[in-house]
Amino acid sequence: MASIQKMKNGRWRYRVSYKENGKYKTKTKGGFRTKKEAELAAAELEGQLHKGYDINAGDQLFSEYMRNWYEVFRKGKKSEDNDNDIRRAVEFVEKYLPDVKLKDLTREMYQKALNEYGETHSTASVKKHHTYMRACLKEALADGIIYKDPTFNVVAVGKVEPKNEEIKYLNYEEAAKLLRVTFGNLQQRYISRYIILFALATGARFSEIIGLTWDCVDFENKTVTINKTWDHKYKKWFDNTKNYASKRTITVDDHTLSILKDLKRKQAQLAIKTGLRNEHNLVFINSKFELVTNNAVNKTLRLLCKKANIKEITCHGLRHTHASMLLFKGVNIKYVSRRLGHKDIVTTLQTYSHIMDEMEQKESRQVDATMTELYNAR
Repeated sequence: MASIQKMKNGRWRYRVSYKENGKYKTKTKGGFRTKKEAELAAAELEGQLHKGYDINAGDQLFSEYMRNWYEVFRKGKKSEDNDNDIRRAVEFVEKYLPDVKLKDLTREMYQKALNEYGETHSTASVKKHHTYMRACLKEALADGIIYKDPTFNVVAVGKVEPKNEEIKYLNYEEAAKLLRVTFGNLQQRYISRYIILFALATGARFSEIIGLTWDCVDFENKTVTINKTWDHKYKKWFDNTKNYASKRTITVDDHTLSILKDLKRKQAQLAIKTGLRNEHNLVFINSKFELVTNNAVNKTLRLLCKKANIKEITCHGLRHTHASMLLFKGVNIKYVSRRLGHKDIVTTLQTYSHIMDEMEQKESRQVDATMTELYNAR
């Protein structure tokens, strides 16, 4: 039987006695505005006890519960892409609902978290997180850990739709100018310059570049294997690639290999001189044996673009530059897609549709010229 009491501050509380493992225990909760609210809450708790629910299970943080749910029930069960999507949903909970217990999670709290995220992210991104959080909470509901569905009638909408603006990249002449000014002062303390040159030569993503380790550089066969990334934002540790196709081995030109050999030699010399250790065997670390951020590389890149008197682009723009140069040179699009680590060739076609259109126009002119030559040869 529940005991209802009025507190000194004018609010009401309930105290419910129950038996667990042969021992009597009590559950107390206060802060109710009216006696009726306290009575209803106590009756709901007694109903849960009567059904055999563990009324203390909901004391676990939502973030901890979801991470364990992922590790036990979902990890490795489907694709690597699926694992990455769920992990990002877990990271969402850790950021936007960090100290919320399962029993305290309400529809309002859940909706506000989605709303806040949706202010700066696309609807598709919001819906993806909502899908996995809802799946997790549905299982908590089925297990009797929570008694109401906090995702009921929640609306997952983002206010920023995916950008359709034209991608920024350098043409061949601009890339050559950037290469010259970047190559002019290569020092380990300016590790951003090495990253810029490598991005231009390989089209690799920034997270793939800073996650590259020396054991993945094959100087003899002139290849680099990309099989992991570095999570600079959350984990500060190695992470999976974007998708299964992003794990790849690509060829590297002699000039870039020579630059990498020089960097490795400098790292070894500095390690002997300073006693510093490259604990994770990373390729692109500065003279303090530390990684640099994407913002730091972009800052250096902007300065170099100004020095070369070319338009400014980001580190990701170097990836587009690499792909564009290959496509304009007539390299097979299937090979370009594999080299970039795209999930499929459709992604490549969609990303570089403007380039494909330009190439089609160029080829159309070549067809016209060919037919003109043919008629002139009569």
